[in-house]
Amino acid sequence: MDELVVKQLTRQLKIMNFWISIFGSLILATLLVLGFLLFKVVSFVNDTNEKIDSISQQTKETLDFKTRFCSSDAIGGFLADKTNACKK
Repeated sequence: MDELVVKQLTRQLKIMNFWISIFGSLILATLLVLGFLLFKVVSFVNDTNEKIDSISQQTKETLDFKTRFCSSDAIGGFLADKTNACKK
């Protein structure tokens, strides 16, 4: 081979190596960022699910009028005597 052809091939290989390194680094950085964002989304959804369950449980306990009123002494006795609300 001529030295000119060897120099041209070497130059082309250096340029290809540079671009492959740049794009490989960009792809790796993109995958890392996407992995982090996916982790944050999953964490957010899990936290939101726990908060909704907590609010649902609190609401259920707050709105359970029958158990609250029938178990109290003053109002429960009145409801048991005068109405059918506390009967099962």
